[in-house]
Amino acid sequence: LKSSLPYMSTPRQKVEKALTFLSKRNETMLANNNLKHKDIGTTIKARHNVSVAHQKQLHFVDLGSGDGTAVLAASSLGWRATGIEMNPTLWLMSSIRRLLSNNKKTRMNSELKIGDMFDASISQSSLRNANCTMIFGVAPLMPRISNLIETECRTGCWIMSYRFRVPLANGYDVVKNKKDQASVGGSGGIHASLIYDEEEMRIYELNSVDTTEEDNSNNTD
Repeated sequence: LKSSLPYMSTPRQKVEKALTFLSKRNETMLANNNLKHKDIGTTIKARHNVSVAHQKQLHFVDLGSGDGTAVLAASSLGWRATGIEMNPTLWLMSSIRRLLSNNKKTRMNSELKIGDMFDASISQSSLRNANCTMIFGVAPLMPRISNLIETECRTGCWIMSYRFRVPLANGYDVVKNKKDQASVGGSGGIHASLIYDEEEMRIYELNSVDTTEEDNSNNTD
């Protein structure tokens, strides 16, 4: 196993800040859901209907986990974290870091797999249960990664990318400052909405195709 792609470590503090944002977003979603169903009967039913993704421990998956920084950061915050890395040297480095961690929570909540992210036997089970998937969004891989995300990840999954903008199926990545708005869509784009853009870290929420098309229609009115 080897990869010709460059290796770039993601700053731990930026990962932690982004995941803290997502944890709070999840808590708010659950609280709002409970407010909508005040009586006991409907509350139980509502909780049953809420996506399983938001009932259990949040699951973070890093496709191309490198030295394990993001995986270890996520697990230390209480997330169940899975890293997938095809470079044996980086996988070994991250595994050693995990074993030497003084934080028991980090060791218990994390796992590191060696293999190709595009191999279904390696990534499929993790992606289908992921609340947040981090990707290394270099242009040569984006069409394949987009297809993998669209195929395996559930609606509502958060897609995290550092530095690289993720091409969206609707053709535009809308950022806070309209002057920085850039067309990054085209082939290989995913159906998602940008929900976080801080210090080169971006998070997108995966939408259903119908939802994205409806949003686009509203934006053109």
